[in-house]
Amino acid sequence: MIFFIFAVIFIFNNNCMNTFDLLPTDQRFKYQFALPDNTYHKYCKNIYSQNGEDGILEQILKELEIKNGTFCEFGASDGLTSSNTYNLIKNYNFSGVAIELNELSYRKCVENYKSFPKVQVFHGAVLYNNKNNDLNRWLKRGNLPEDLDVLSIDIDYDDYYVWENLTEFNPKIVIFETNSYRDPIYEELPGKPSREYNIDLLKQWYPARIAMGCSFISAISLGLKKGYIPISYTGNIIFIRRDLIHKLREFPYKISENPYEYLTLYTHLVLWENEWYTNTGLILNVAIRDYYLKFNKKYIDTDWLQMRIREIQNNDKIIF
Repeated sequence: MIFFIFAVIFIFNNNCMNTFDLLPTDQRFKYQFALPDNTYHKYCKNIYSQNGEDGILEQILKELEIKNGTFCEFGASDGLTSSNTYNLIKNYNFSGVAIELNELSYRKCVENYKSFPKVQVFHGAVLYNNKNNDLNRWLKRGNLPEDLDVLSIDIDYDDYYVWENLTEFNPKIVIFETNSYRDPIYEELPGKPSREYNIDLLKQWYPARIAMGCSFISAISLGLKKGYIPISYTGNIIFIRRDLIHKLREFPYKISENPYEYLTLYTHLVLWENEWYTNTGLILNVAIRDYYLKFNKKYIDTDWLQMRIREIQNNDKIIF
């Protein structure tokens, strides 16, 4: 059995307990149960990616019949570490653009990609509020086609606004980073904390992560508005352009304009170093998700969450 540890805070007022909050310790544990058979988890593997994206992308490219494709990855780092596209460059003959702001990481990326003449490495920031350096302009500099095959967005903060302001390109596949510390129910944008909570557990547990990037549900909403369907979640949401979704054979996809219809994509499973783990923060977030799925209500009910956490710990009534 896996044991999950939670820090418990009791707040007293006039010698009476009026609030009971569960705060995760963010410990991780090996996941010891069977993987779901109705999701892309079974395809997850890391060659260079961080949380299984390499394997998912390989399967999607197979289903969409994409070969010798095109890509852009920004927040590319050194081009190898946690890269969502280096496997495509090295093993699938992809061409495209890598963009990195940090000078040292950029130089390492140039060195790592010197054997791939069809890949351009750019040094700079991708901005959403500067037309000379927005994503439209960077993709034009790279002479990428309007319907490039893979776009990977990972800049740890303004990802939402950058994709929102991409208006001249329509990638087939978008890999989009969210704030994985934030639960999947409440809408939150970079720099704009959610004000919907009756109790904001993250504010008490890890306040520095509030509004650091957008929440899962806000990213889903943006993708739907832009014409994309979410199909998998690894910490990154993987979106497929809506006109291509019918080509997927393995995934029991759904098409809905309601972002909350996609909540079951959010899970507490994470592939680290090709082993399956979970952690206390994700378990708490899944419990918050499950409260919404059961009661159709945004509310932090700490007594119910404590009960649901115990069930998740025992792999009881898990929703995938």
